[in-house]
Amino acid sequence: MDSKETFENAKQELYNVDTVIDIKHNPVISAFISSIKKVPIIGDLIDDSLECTLKDFQSKKQQQLLEVISNVPAGIVTPDMVNDVEFIMSFAKTRDAVNKVLNGDKVKYYGNLLVNGYLMEREKIATDEFEEYLELINSLSFRELEYLAFFQECAQRYHGRLIYQNWKEFCRVFENKFPNRNVYFVFKRLQRTGFISEVIETADVEGETLSLDINSIGFETESEFSRFNEIVLKKF
Repeated sequence: MDSKETFENAKQELYNVDTVIDIKHNPVISAFISSIKKVPIIGDLIDDSLECTLKDFQSKKQQQLLEVISNVPAGIVTPDMVNDVEFIMSFAKTRDAVNKVLNGDKVKYYGNLLVNGYLMEREKIATDEFEEYLELINSLSFRELEYLAFFQECAQRYHGRLIYQNWKEFCRVFENKFPNRNVYFVFKRLQRTGFISEVIETADVEGETLSLDINSIGFETESEFSRFNEIVLKKF
């Protein structure tokens, strides 16, 4: 059995693992269903329909994840990679996270984390780092991940710093790509990731009392961002 066939078999086994989140048993949903089921005929129809809809919804997201993983270049994946206990456990955690998202937009980033972390020709990702990045993907919206990826793409041309005129030009391009967004506040909020920081300029202001005039001149990437970009944001 060649490495590609081994990988496909391992994927299928993992796909069949019963880790699907049962939304239907959420207390709020259960209470709603219980009240609806009291209505003759309609109640049973809604109950059965919801069951099918939820299973189909989860299945589609899981299939998206497998499709991302399947795009690994042929010949790179080895049997040892997919039979590795850490990879299998990480796959299960990732599937669990994918099941919880409201749509499939972020699935590609979950897939990137698995592929770049475990299935490429590099040292596999450390468990702590994997869990930190998984939690970051969970906590960020799809748009925020897209914002970070776009910032990295533009900032790398200027050694990770977009300030003065380069920041103004970036804002113009950003507003065209992501309309109706306040660029400054978007990246001000994204500082919580620890991947970018605001660059400020201070100057003494003379008056009755000496004070500082503080101006924002742009944003810059932190050293940790490069690794996150390589593992999560960057396409393999």
